[in-house]
Amino acid sequence: MSLKVNGKAYGWGDVDIKLPGLTPEVQEVSYDDENDVEEVYGRGGKPRGYGEGNYKASGKLTMLRDDYEELLSYCKSKGVAFYKLELASVVVSYANEGEKTHIDELKKVRFTKRSNKAAQGDKSLTVDLDMIILGGIVQDGVEPI
Repeated sequence: MSLKVNGKAYGWGDVDIKLPGLTPEVQEVSYDDENDVEEVYGRGGKPRGYGEGNYKASGKLTMLRDDYEELLSYCKSKGVAFYKLELASVVVSYANEGEKTHIDELKKVRFTKRSNKAAQGDKSLTVDLDMIILGGIVQDGVEPI
């Protein structure tokens, strides 16, 4: 890994998000994953090994209300209920100009919660969409497990 002196770090303008068949402008995206690993003990107080449990991935999208309504129209056109909609992948890519594009693919995504909020003085309305990522998060072609 090289360190760039006075180089540009990634910013929100370097992130692009693609949903199949949709072009929403997402205000925020966050996602994480984990692999359940814990120590296995025998005699004494020190672990003698470890055991692996389940892999889990989840995330959240925040979009403007207009883009959320476009998502609802997409559901209606496909004849699918909102919580039954399964996206094959959500692609998050980021790159600085002239450099390699890095791609995080969130595979097999379903929405699990939607949060709407409006308050006096708001300049825009947003909707938060929690999601479960059933197929895992693949970063630059590397599978998580």
